[in-house]
Amino acid sequence: MHLLRFTFENHRSFLDEATLDLTRASLKTLKLPEGTSWTHHIHHADGIYGANASGKTNVLDALHYALGAIGSSATSWLDYPQFPRAPFALTADATVAPTTIELEFIHDNRRYQYRFVADADGIIEESLRVVVVRWKSIFTRSRSGQVNGLFGRPRVARRELALSRIAQLGDPTIQPIWEAIQEGFDIYRVGDHEVNKRLDHIARRLIERSVSLDELVTLAQIADTGITHIEVEERALPPGLAKLMRALKPASNESEESEKSEACNMTTRNDEQLSDLIAHNLLFRHGRDSEKFGESDESTGTMAWLALGTAVFDALKAGRVLVVDELGASLHPQLSHLIIDWFEDPTINTKGAQLIFTSHDIALLDSGRGDREKREQVWFVEKGGNGTSELFNLSDFPLQSRSNIVKQYLEGRFGAIPYTVPSLIHSLLKTSSVNQG
Repeated sequence: MHLLRFTFENHRSFLDEATLDLTRASLKTLKLPEGTSWTHHIHHADGIYGANASGKTNVLDALHYALGAIGSSATSWLDYPQFPRAPFALTADATVAPTTIELEFIHDNRRYQYRFVADADGIIEESLRVVVVRWKSIFTRSRSGQVNGLFGRPRVARRELALSRIAQLGDPTIQPIWEAIQEGFDIYRVGDHEVNKRLDHIARRLIERSVSLDELVTLAQIADTGITHIEVEERALPPGLAKLMRALKPASNESEESEKSEACNMTTRNDEQLSDLIAHNLLFRHGRDSEKFGESDESTGTMAWLALGTAVFDALKAGRVLVVDELGASLHPQLSHLIIDWFEDPTINTKGAQLIFTSHDIALLDSGRGDREKREQVWFVEKGGNGTSELFNLSDFPLQSRSNIVKQYLEGRFGAIPYTVPSLIHSLLKTSSVNQG
């Protein structure tokens, strides 16, 4: 899976159409230029920068939402009273206006474009195209649910995507494309909950032997954590807690789905379900004869590195698109640079994996210095006075080959920075003193 472009409109703080373009300027034709591969014409590491609350995360959330709709609109989403969406909420017109999603991607060395438009009642239009000599339609669907272009002219419900429903039916044309989209992305969200979820998943994979202890220890050693050995501890939950978990399990799943609906997040396959109510904990040794340490005994940075590092390792092995919110959170800047370098190095990234990330680490902007193709990999998000976010590219600005990108960014040359009012601290402290007096 290679992502070429992602376009969305009317999602969260983005009212107008926004496009994240991951193609290089060298790609000037629909078909692959002779003697090249798709990996030659795509970005392998794109960063999105901007002030707090500018809408950076909403770019990733829009992709998250798109994948959720594709994955679950024909299954769990049908239980919702309305088709899940998160339109721009600051104007009445936008809340009822449709949301548009478009993905352009490479699967099995062929170029596809998938698009759908949805409102609260369901799907308004939907299409899937492929490049043969030029764009050729695979199927289109109308508001009524009639699907044209596929054998049998199937009809689908208003609140389900044809791509999702027809894949569920095992269509030999559609199912591989649906699976490629579902398996081709990994979205890593910021926060302790994500880290803990990933660590639990790692423990389960170690038991299943889908990842080896040696691989995990090597990842730990790359970051100089001092860890020399990792093992998994399995413990049955106390009977009282086990009983409570059994009782809460359906409600918990319901709550989770509700949260995903409200946030319009991707509904993924639930590989985190309780397995015979067994707790799985990672244990670590530092040195040959050291005592064992639990996850809570290790530093936040170490656990964050193992969680994210495993996702990076998996993406590089599979040629997946890894989407990371707040790359660098709880990590040393050198490790963030290292991850980007891995995706950019063709001797490491042999399958053309891609990294899309948000960050506040301006040092990562150095990757855009002096090289137009590198500058194309740097994106900014800025929120206007009406509350709408705008996505734009560093290459839109005229720059000298030796321009100091970091310095110019901090000076506000590109926008997308917070406009602070430091002097207000005086009035704040004065007010606080008066109140205390």
